[in-house]
Amino acid sequence: MVMLAAPGEKTVVEFENERFNGIQADVSEAALLKKQIFQFIASDNDFLRDLFTDNLPAILGALNVAKAELGGPFTGMFAGDAEIGVQLIRPGYVKRTTATTEAVSNDWTFTFTTAGDYWLGYSTNNTTALNIDKRALILPMAVWWTQAGAPLTEEIYVQVGGTTYPVNVVRHGWLADNKSQIRAARIRPMIWKPKATVLVQTNQIAAGDQQMVLVGLAFAKGDLMRTLTVGAPQT
Repeated sequence: MVMLAAPGEKTVVEFENERFNGIQADVSEAALLKKQIFQFIASDNDFLRDLFTDNLPAILGALNVAKAELGGPFTGMFAGDAEIGVQLIRPGYVKRTTATTEAVSNDWTFTFTTAGDYWLGYSTNNTTALNIDKRALILPMAVWWTQAGAPLTEEIYVQVGGTTYPVNVVRHGWLADNKSQIRAARIRPMIWKPKATVLVQTNQIAAGDQQMVLVGLAFAKGDLMRTLTVGAPQT
């Protein structure tokens, strides 16, 4: 829910049981966002279209928060360097290697070792909270699995800053019981603000390689969106 204000004015976004400060998007910005996420980003995927339709209030609210956090106008998928754009979440925005520095992983493949393994994080065994780039705001809404083999992950636990969210149970997503027949499961929508610290832990039935994708939207500055190989986050 967004507390309505005049375009460009400060507003408050109530997001589930959280409140975020925002800048009210104007009518043209909201219309552009809706056009691009449905006509381009989700145009050929029933799962994404349904996901975006059901979460449209959250998506529009996240746009207002992004305008406050990132600054600048929203100009969509072809944003200029200092403008705010939108695209699907890329692995480089949220995945790190297990190095002691935040070296970025630019693909979704991850080797899970045991139940209770850490997925999104960095340092030894990914147990240190990663930093979200100051040029991006992340809105996760689902996960899906793209590997040939069977999924392994049953539960996902998310900690953002000092907030720990209830565990997301995702095993039902293994059934691919949706129009697109994608092995996917929705999770609680969350706003990960620029510079936020995020740590995600999972439970899985066995060790093995997974291509588990964090599905949702990234509102980001245009210069970051155009970077093919994402580098260490700017904080």
